Amino acid sequence: MATTSFSCAIFLVALILCLPHPSAGVPLEELERAITVLRVRGRALFANAIATSDLLFDLLSVESLTLFAPTDSTLFDLDMTRSFSFYVSTLRLHSVPVRLPFSDLRSLPNATSLPTLLPSHHLLLGKSSSSNESVYLDGVHVLLPGLFYGQHLAVHGIDGLLSLTTPSSPELSVDLPPVVDSPAESPYAVDSRFSPAPQPYASFLGRAPAETPRVEEVSPSPWREGMIVGDEGGPLDWRSNHF
Repeated sequence: MATTSFSCAIFLVALILCLPHPSAGVPLEELERAITVLRVRGRALFANAIATSDLLFDLLSVESLTLFAPTDSTLFDLDMTRSFSFYVSTLRLHSVPVRLPFSDLRSLPNATSLPTLLPSHHLLLGKSSSSNESVYLDGVHVLLPGLFYGQHLAVHGIDGLLSLTTPSSPELSVDLPPVVDSPAESPYAVDSRFSPAPQPYASFLGRAPAETPRVEEVSPSPWREGMIVGDEGGPLDWRSNHF
């Protein structure tokens, strides 16, 4: 009898180990570091919006992510003139659920349609006819590429705001090829669905509400495309910068 019970226990353990495990989302620590960089690099309102709205939970629920940070002035105007639901929907439009370093954005074909965290809304990627270095999303220039690179997350600054009123062209939509930087990362399926976000998480990191934007010069990004969170010598390396 004891032998039979032991055999059943071994079988159950083996069965559990064989079952698929749910994939982890973007680590909270990595997102915190990205928010810190956004505040330092002149995108403070977008950082505040992430920390104090429903968007936070959406960002933590996907395996990899690219954020396109709008300017403070355009986000401030949106906050003053639109409803809260429209504001949060616009934030989701700036979030693409796959990690795309700038080199990958440049390598995508012109008129590629990128999925976003806003259901049924995509971003149309465009390139300058004179230079392959310039990338546009719904006509908005990706002005500050590589503000932050992590293992699961990429952040770029754009020269304006991605608007919900910008017409999309579904006939130009193409499947987004998977981008896998390491064996540990899984490609994102374009047809995935996202559940509604829970209540706002206003106490995240103890951040204050959005402040009036300031216009200031933005220095070149210290992040390189190959650099991830915790790299030695990076802007957030506590050993070399004595944090």
